[in-house]
Amino acid sequence: MNPMKNLRVAVVGVGQMGRHHARVYSQVRGVDLVGVVDVDQRSADATAALYSCQGFNTIDPILDRVDAVSIATPPATHAEIGTQLMNHGIHCLIEKPLATSEDQCRQLIHAADKNNVVLLVGHIERFNPAIQKLTTLLSQGQRIYAMDVRRMSRASARITDVDVIADLMTHDLDIVMTLIDRPITGIVASGVHTPDSTGGDYVSALLSFDGGAMATLTASRITQNKVRELSVTCDLGWIVCNFMTQQLSIYRQNPMDGTDLGTTRKPHYDVDLSIERIAVRQAEPLAMELQHFVDAVRGHTPPLVTGHQALAVLKATQTIRSSAAVGRLEHAWAIDASVSSCRG
Repeated sequence: MNPMKNLRVAVVGVGQMGRHHARVYSQVRGVDLVGVVDVDQRSADATAALYSCQGFNTIDPILDRVDAVSIATPPATHAEIGTQLMNHGIHCLIEKPLATSEDQCRQLIHAADKNNVVLLVGHIERFNPAIQKLTTLLSQGQRIYAMDVRRMSRASARITDVDVIADLMTHDLDIVMTLIDRPITGIVASGVHTPDSTGGDYVSALLSFDGGAMATLTASRITQNKVRELSVTCDLGWIVCNFMTQQLSIYRQNPMDGTDLGTTRKPHYDVDLSIERIAVRQAEPLAMELQHFVDAVRGHTPPLVTGHQALAVLKATQTIRSSAAVGRLEHAWAIDASVSSCRG
């Protein structure tokens, strides 16, 4: 596309997340927010009025008016909407999860490949500045031994069509699978269901990876406090990342140097705990994500979260869901070599 021409975008689905997409697009330089789409015309019109664009209740009117679209509709609709848009040559950012089945994910991947358009999946935590800094630290030859992630909060009326694994844990699965970047060899999970739940509301999963690393993940939407934290045990030390405050710290216990005592004898004790606060330039992850999408559409960078990576995460969520339902270890976690890690 003409690099001097403004990118024409739209948002499909203006629930809570979709309204944020519209807000951010309205502030991005070189972007024209053409319209928003929602089956509820009143919601579409109300959002459109806020950001000086048009509101529609179907995607048909935007097919010949836009270059790129954010899809923030319920996951069950992603495959149909995304395929139709990409078949019209429109680049798509699709909120996580990419789809609700492996076949639907492959359908979207195929549509993107066939039409030579960008497909970016909205795993927003990849764009959290603290996670990006952590990724840089761990890419410098650090061996990861274990990871622990907790994403917990009280129930939200915003999400009603998916369980806590698809709603919350999928964020952390994407991060864990990206950072460890090895095939999963085993999954065991257990969950708690509330009486009115359509799926697990508190789920813990233990993942084993080829090479010996492990990760534990806990997701809850029945916990009366909001927790978003990841920790890594690695050669560098114990690293703690707070998703909400975008703070990153490295903890190390330093052994006393025997030469300080005038001897070469190795000490058998530690004397102090050092804490290093890593400088993180804070930013809104969604703003970072949408700017990345715009850059990818303009050909400046490849999409950070691909359809194949999202498919690998979906397969992991399905195995966790199955294991949590019956409380068994999944020894044979069959997965194509091309999507055995999140960098596939």
